[in-house]
Amino acid sequence: MIVGLGAALLQGANTSTKDIDLWFELTSDPRIGDAATAVGGVWVSGSFGMRPPQIGGIGDRLDVVTHMHGLERFTDELENMVEIEVDGTKLPVLKLERIIASKRAAGRTKDLAVIPALEEALAAITAE
Repeated sequence: MIVGLGAALLQGANTSTKDIDLWFELTSDPRIGDAATAVGGVWVSGSFGMRPPQIGGIGDRLDVVTHMHGLERFTDELENMVEIEVDGTKLPVLKLERIIASKRAAGRTKDLAVIPALEEALAAITAE
């Protein structure tokens, strides 16, 4: 499931991020390594995580998270996702209100600073 600001951007938030956060239920799932290999990356379970390929000299970054501050377990939060289609592929994305809850719970300066933009995007979504 895509979480963090990458997920917020897919839902219309006016912000930016340096990476895409991916939350897996089990990082030992061999399908993660298969997917990483398919795109030229490397997966080392339990150690270094996914090393994505370099594209045009720009190091795209995928971060694997195993816990989200202020949220329930992965399986519980999976109910709080929306499917968003990107280039013909449906992706599970954590709902914006749960991203906001996690940012608040984390309490880091950078997390708190982005909350107004996330709340603005949520207001636009709920007004539709």
